[in-house]
Amino acid sequence: MIDSPSTDATASTAPLHRPLAIGTWNMDHWKRTPQQRRDAWSYLQSDAHADVMLLQECVVPSDLGRNRMVHREIAGSRPWGSAVAVFADDLEVREIGAVRTRYASTRFSMLGTHPGSVIVARVEIPVIGSLTCVSVYGVINVYAQTTMLRIVADLIPLFDSPDGERVVLGGDFNVGTSVPASSPELPRYRAILQAVESLGLVNLAKVAPERPPPPEGCLCGQPACRHLHTFGENPGGQLDWLYATPELAARCSRLRVERQVVGQQLSDHAAIIADFDIPRREAGQPWDPDSLIREVGARSGQDSAVVAEDLVAWALRKHEELKASRGRGAALDRLPTSTGPKPELWVQLDLKSPDQLQYTFSLTGEGQVIVQFQYMTAPYSTVETRERLWTRLTEIEGLRLDKRLNGRPSFPMSALIAPERREQFLRIYADVVDQTRRHQPGVSGCAMSPDPADGPGAGDHR
Repeated sequence: MIDSPSTDATASTAPLHRPLAIGTWNMDHWKRTPQQRRDAWSYLQSDAHADVMLLQECVVPSDLGRNRMVHREIAGSRPWGSAVAVFADDLEVREIGAVRTRYASTRFSMLGTHPGSVIVARVEIPVIGSLTCVSVYGVINVYAQTTMLRIVADLIPLFDSPDGERVVLGGDFNVGTSVPASSPELPRYRAILQAVESLGLVNLAKVAPERPPPPEGCLCGQPACRHLHTFGENPGGQLDWLYATPELAARCSRLRVERQVVGQQLSDHAAIIADFDIPRREAGQPWDPDSLIREVGARSGQDSAVVAEDLVAWALRKHEELKASRGRGAALDRLPTSTGPKPELWVQLDLKSPDQLQYTFSLTGEGQVIVQFQYMTAPYSTVETRERLWTRLTEIEGLRLDKRLNGRPSFPMSALIAPERREQFLRIYADVVDQTRRHQPGVSGCAMSPDPADGPGAGDHR
């Protein structure tokens, strides 16, 4: 993508990828014979080719280890419940019983309004890290609609917590939009699915590059139908859904609908299984500009990746300009990067001494631009000069930036997709570089940078 110098600090090989299959299935336990139930679990353990399954209407067999599943019974007249189960040998799963959000120290229970209808679990995957998996069952207590609205409300704190960053959610909602347009309940069904998406989730049936064709003669009658045939006879309908947060949704390569389990009478629902391709990063492996830009594209889309690529390319051009204008002792081409699962690249001006630099902005794999007010040195070491810089940035149309002049506020790269806005942003930072250079007589009077242990990335980018 970009032609950047290779240094020991940033050189890395392209990340390896791990295929991961996660699906959802209503096992219809209560209407199956003992043999059908055994056959259903045999299918999951072999023929499904799934690493993780989000299950509903199930009873977990006793021979499945406690570190292989999380299950809760709905109870009452329903002696079965929901589960998250793992089938790959190197995976483990643990229930997330409560979460703390970024807004308060209060902990919110994840058992929900109907315990046993929702299971929230953390799946540990070697090298890749953890994913949060959520199995949802829309309990019918006269209405499934009211249950689903409560479930969405109960899950809001999850998505405001660290466990809400990488989520796969699926289940039998007992709600579907594969009904005639004249159906009086259709507006409610649509609103419920929109509420699910409002949590920050993407319907994988809409984005998977490879997926089954829509049901022939789907009752929705839409020419661009994206429904899946998961329940009922032809043309059938869709009550079962599979969603993921945007980063994971962008890595979904294929969606499978396993209709054969209905034909084998293992359930009256088909299983939906998504195949993901998730990057693996060895411990301590640094990112580099190219791999970070690819990560931006995977998580936030190609438009944001173009922004990231252009900002990095500007730093290299500005570096060449400094060299050509006798800017010896000033460099903008080091582009230090982080290691681990949270990619970040710092665009910073290195001055004559290794301990002298000017922080400008950084780019994250999540598609954010972070303005590094907190660590800026002279002539931007005062609140007044930082406020002037903040004012110039917020004059860019569509750019919203918190006024945290001693912090590190951020904005999405998507705010700079328009070329004229990107050019305005880069003119501002060209001035920051030039003003910093002019402030350093003989390139020797720069204020000392903060201790690396206190800086962004705890010094791992220096």
